[in-house]
Amino acid sequence: MSTLNETTPSTIRKGQLLIGGQWRDSVSGKTFETTDPATGEVIGVVAEGNREDVDQAVKAARRALDDRQSPWRAMSASDRGRLLNRIAAGIAARKHELALLETSDNGKSILESSNLDVPFAVDCFEYYAGLANK
Repeated sequence: MSTLNETTPSTIRKGQLLIGGQWRDSVSGKTFETTDPATGEVIGVVAEGNREDVDQAVKAARRALDDRQSPWRAMSASDRGRLLNRIAAGIAARKHELALLETSDNGKSILESSNLDVPFAVDCFEYYAGLANK
């Protein structure tokens, strides 16, 4: 698999699903290629989740909420807020790289990815971090 283009430092590795805190292949083992619509170049391979994968993810999320010993449930609201703010800061720190990936994945302009998409993701995490502290 080649890199996205000469201006981005990243490549997308074969994808997996994050379910229950663990990265794993989809139940079917199927994947699909995602391509840069401007060039037709394959930029990554994505796990193809199905109904069974969704059911497993929902059950894992429910366990995380219901189990009083789960790390998320045991975490204080302040700590959850700090964690969400750290995620926002990590996205902001990689703004250019993430904007390039977004543009390469769907063909929108780099201005839109840089000035709308990535900042919106940062804003979203910061918003929920603020709610976690209330």
